[in-house]
Amino acid sequence: MMSLLLGLALVQRPDSQATLRSARGAQAEFELFRRYHLPEGDGYSGQRCDLNIGRFCFWYGDQTNDSVPEPAAIRDARARLLARLADAAELLPGDDWIAGQRVRYLIEDGRPADAVAVGRGCRGTPWWCATLVGLGLHRAADFAPADSAFAAALLAMPDEERCRWHRVSLLLPGELRTRYDRMSCEERVEFEGHWWWLAAPLLSRPGNDRRTEHFARLTLERIQRDSRTARSDRWGDDMGELLIRFGPEVSWTRKPASPLAPFDPAITGHERVPAFHFVPTTHAFDDPGGATHEDWILADPRPNEWYAPTYADRFAGLEAQIAAFRRGDSCTVVAAFDASRDPALGHQPARVALVLARDDRSRVVTARETHLDGPEVLTATAGCERQLLSLEIAAAKGHWVARMRRGIEPPRRGDVSDLLLLDATDSVARDLASVVRHALPTAQVPVDGRLRLFWEISGLDPAGEPVTTSLSVRAESRAWLGRAAESVGLVGRRRAVELQWDEVLRPDAGVAPRVLDVDLSGLPAGRYRVALAVSVGGGVPVTATREIELVRR
Repeated sequence: MMSLLLGLALVQRPDSQATLRSARGAQAEFELFRRYHLPEGDGYSGQRCDLNIGRFCFWYGDQTNDSVPEPAAIRDARARLLARLADAAELLPGDDWIAGQRVRYLIEDGRPADAVAVGRGCRGTPWWCATLVGLGLHRAADFAPADSAFAAALLAMPDEERCRWHRVSLLLPGELRTRYDRMSCEERVEFEGHWWWLAAPLLSRPGNDRRTEHFARLTLERIQRDSRTARSDRWGDDMGELLIRFGPEVSWTRKPASPLAPFDPAITGHERVPAFHFVPTTHAFDDPGGATHEDWILADPRPNEWYAPTYADRFAGLEAQIAAFRRGDSCTVVAAFDASRDPALGHQPARVALVLARDDRSRVVTARETHLDGPEVLTATAGCERQLLSLEIAAAKGHWVARMRRGIEPPRRGDVSDLLLLDATDSVARDLASVVRHALPTAQVPVDGRLRLFWEISGLDPAGEPVTTSLSVRAESRAWLGRAAESVGLVGRRRAVELQWDEVLRPDAGVAPRVLDVDLSGLPAGRYRVALAVSVGGGVPVTATREIELVRR
């Protein structure tokens, strides 16, 4: 009786190998069907390659979306494949390959929530199931949970696999890559954390979608490595490099058949665009507090890598006036800006945020919802160390983002604060809390107008101290036309303003605030450097500078 029951059980048990072969066959059949039903397009046929990576020719393109709608026949075929994969998963719930293909095609079908559900129901290798959850969450734009899912997956991986997943060599510029490749896996951990922090598109949001995008690409690379693709090519390191550097292809076109190759159409893959180059330069990596906005070239025409966030079709630069003021052991940073000047950005609801951070674990974020109808001011208070500042605007409805990212060096104790430019047409205010709402959003000042400056001096004796202050406004350079015009007497020769005065200052709450109006009449349009020097009690002067531009209005 026992042998009879065992025989019945063996007959009823599904043939796992046959089930897997059937699922693999269905996947290969779908990709072959897709290959011959793709919409036609010449792609970049005949153009010189921007990059040659293995067997493939890569073009950066013009960042316009040149994809075409997917034919209904392909959508229907994918639906049939997903049904067959679901049946196979019922029979083999612990198979990693089947789970990965289900997540792959559900995402391709525009169903990331279903992909997350498949990942969470996965009964295969635990770390692999966690990466599938992370992939689905990332494609659903749920970046903080995606970050957590990938972190859990990395923690559960074998050491060798974890080292491979952490590796970012392909994304690094030359000097940083050389430095990184000399490190052991353990030594790279701190490097990678620092680099991912600086590469985050938005520091004001939880999660780091550039990092989760990288892990999503690695997950897709592993899924596709052991399967067929729209190109019908066998997977190779060249395809993996393209995927990791530039992201997954989201659509394909085939070149019209020719007599020379009637049954082997050339396939062009199209990545999501517009894409942006979020990674920092070596200078920003080594010294975030000294970084400038030029250390992030988002629109680099020939980047080493790129990323196209689904939430932003535009990632614009942002002009702003930034100034820091000491408050005991802390510093308050003021950011004044006016996004309404940009026709594409202004006069719509948005979230604005000011972020200060020494590293990924020390962020201070001030944020609010607003309507971009005019000048705005944000303030944030943090430590007084050199640190990174990121001013960020994200539209509530449109797919655009603007940001300014740069390092700042707040004033030291006993130092003079930054210079803050104020609207000279407003009534005079005398303390920081009152003047911030009058801060100019840029460093532009009308020709023949007045320049109103605000600054603070810290570290003074409470009983008062003698202070000598000098201020100059000097042209940064003389354009050829300006020199020529001066030589024939067409314009005045006034090129600078210089002032000096003595006074006794007594601090209020640890600082002595100062406001000064400077007459700029007679200075021609152009760029100028405002330099302030303060000497307390005859000591060595401390300085603050600000560059301004005189413009005609």
